[in-house]
Amino acid sequence: MPNQPRRGRGRNYHLTAPLGFTSSEIGTLVAALDELRERLFDVIADMPPGALSFVPTDGRNSASMLVCHMAAAEAGWIARATGATIPDDLAADLAPGRRSDDDQLPPSSSSAGALVALCRRVRDEITVPALSGIDDAGRPTPDAGPLGTLREVLMHLVWHWTYHTGQVGLLRRLAGPRYKWTYA
Repeated sequence: MPNQPRRGRGRNYHLTAPLGFTSSEIGTLVAALDELRERLFDVIADMPPGALSFVPTDGRNSASMLVCHMAAAEAGWIARATGATIPDDLAADLAPGRRSDDDQLPPSSSSAGALVALCRRVRDEITVPALSGIDDAGRPTPDAGPLGTLREVLMHLVWHWTYHTGQVGLLRRLAGPRYKWTYA
């Protein structure tokens, strides 16, 4: 069958905090982000460039734009919450994921491999180093706007990754390549 869905990666609910985290709660929330990232990577792995760049009629975002936005949001929220610095070259790569003054994402297109690499770089250079030594998820985050604690920032990121991954899944389906959501 030509449009037979590809069987997706099974969802993993047995989260293990990465090694080296002072706080098991923060480590577990980072593990949740890791699982969400891997789920997204599996969704986009075999999407051809046209499907990654597809914007439906009257739509505003492509899967590529949303993945870049998720990476930019994670880096931005973690930096605001912890004081971490985003290297200039990484900030430039994340710029297409930042909303404009009119609250829109700029048009952008990347390959699945480039998007995965960008997300992994945010995790490895910002998220893990900034969070691994913090011992209190209830730590206040005065620079994180409405999110008062580090726990709230991390929970927001879990929600954000979940929300936009669903949108990427819908865009994938609208663009043609089917995907079957599965359990581990």
